[in-house]
Amino acid sequence: MSDQNSLSVGVWGRWMLLTVIGFIVGGVVGTGVGFIAIPVVGILLAFLPLPGAQGQGAIGYLLYGSAIAAAVVAGVIIGISQWFVLQRWFTQRLWWIFASAFGWAGIAFTMSILTYTHVAGPVGQPDGTFLETTLWDNRGAIASSVTGVLIAALIIGILQALALRFKPPQAVLWIVMNILVFFIAAVIIILWVRGAGGIFGVPVFFAAYSPVYAAISGVTLIRVQN
Repeated sequence: MSDQNSLSVGVWGRWMLLTVIGFIVGGVVGTGVGFIAIPVVGILLAFLPLPGAQGQGAIGYLLYGSAIAAAVVAGVIIGISQWFVLQRWFTQRLWWIFASAFGWAGIAFTMSILTYTHVAGPVGQPDGTFLETTLWDNRGAIASSVTGVLIAALIIGILQALALRFKPPQAVLWIVMNILVFFIAAVIIILWVRGAGGIFGVPVFFAAYSPVYAAISGVTLIRVQN
């Protein structure tokens, strides 16, 4: 094995380790921040003229508000962890952390919507009975939610590529990688997670999914730097 290959394996290993650690630590700390954010969002809703904020719609605002707050904090921690590898090539630390925080907020928000999208199973009816539904029956809601995830993936890819000052070919590769890994995450949610939304479900899913993201993004990082 050449020195260059050894270097690549070493970079990939450090990226894997630090990214997974960032996901786990960010998930724990972010979840705590999410709980703290719930009463804060509740207070803000009393002063904000948002549709449905004074009724049952407030529950959605509370959940999504706490999810975004948790994701921003988790994104900062993930970005800082990854920077220990990225600083070998780049100097724009704050831009990378900002891109990660903003981008992960979008990913968490859209993933939260997807995990709440009913994908298959029994649905309660007004008469008290249950109707068994399939993925095909819910194709419209699924397609809409997955589209939101892919748009968020596109945005985080663009922001991170700009932060790292990639040239067009490198930027395209990095953006495509983000779209691919989050499309895989969306498929996993649709087929297996089913209803694991909320302040616990999304962080747990991301922690479990982090090795997949770290592995694919690490390979992509090495490729764009060679």
